[in-house]
Amino acid sequence: MPLSATNISFNYPKGPLILDAVDCTIKPAAITAIVGPNGAGKSTLLRLLAGLSSPHTGTIEIDQTPLNSLTPTQRATKLAYIAQRSALAFDFDVKLVVSFGRLALKKDPAAIDRALERFDLTHLANTPLGTLSVGQQQRVSLARAWAQLDDPLNSPPNAYLLADEPTSAMDPKHQLHTMHALEQLASTGVGIALVAHDLTLAARYADRAILLNTQGQIQTQGPINQVLTPKTLTQVFDTPFISGQIQGHPVLLPLTTTTAAPQS
Repeated sequence: MPLSATNISFNYPKGPLILDAVDCTIKPAAITAIVGPNGAGKSTLLRLLAGLSSPHTGTIEIDQTPLNSLTPTQRATKLAYIAQRSALAFDFDVKLVVSFGRLALKKDPAAIDRALERFDLTHLANTPLGTLSVGQQQRVSLARAWAQLDDPLNSPPNAYLLADEPTSAMDPKHQLHTMHALEQLASTGVGIALVAHDLTLAARYADRAILLNTQGQIQTQGPINQVLTPKTLTQVFDTPFISGQIQGHPVLLPLTTTTAAPQS
């Protein structure tokens, strides 16, 4: 069953409306990219779907159960959230940070080791998190979320991974490695939603997309090849786009605003 938001709106105290009457669905066994201009409410939507903030109007449900009715432990077994930046008060080592993903599940050293290996972190297991680059820290966050959802008793998994720009600071090798790992996780039944600014990477790996506009509304959503088109991207980002393929992979490129906008 999906993770769904119905007619949700949100604004911070004394601030403008960030999300306005948003309806969206994160489906299991699929990667959904949340895209849109700066300030469109992408990160806010992800935090609402994770239950870290509450909408001012509307409802969020997981498997037709209101998200706010779940206990923290119940929610932790169903939702893993990754913020844009790691924020820890103490300089824990990498393996300990990854082990935090098991707090709602039984201790399983093998699951932690699998997560470290999955994101090329085994050789950094005893390294303090604060000494790592931002890209390496992003891989640690992903490994922690992977360990959190690695539950043989929940098969197929009834769980979701929500990640805010999870590969933004990674080098190209680890970007591709990470997206391939997320593809594999989705193939087991986990639903994945990720905020993405790299539209070409999203077009290559995501199955679906939610495109937000600057009014905090959904411009369109659906299969990735129907949402990330030059026409819709030109409308939302106010700059022309062209699309193509290189070695069978989709490519989306913005053009200068002086170039005539494509018609399709």
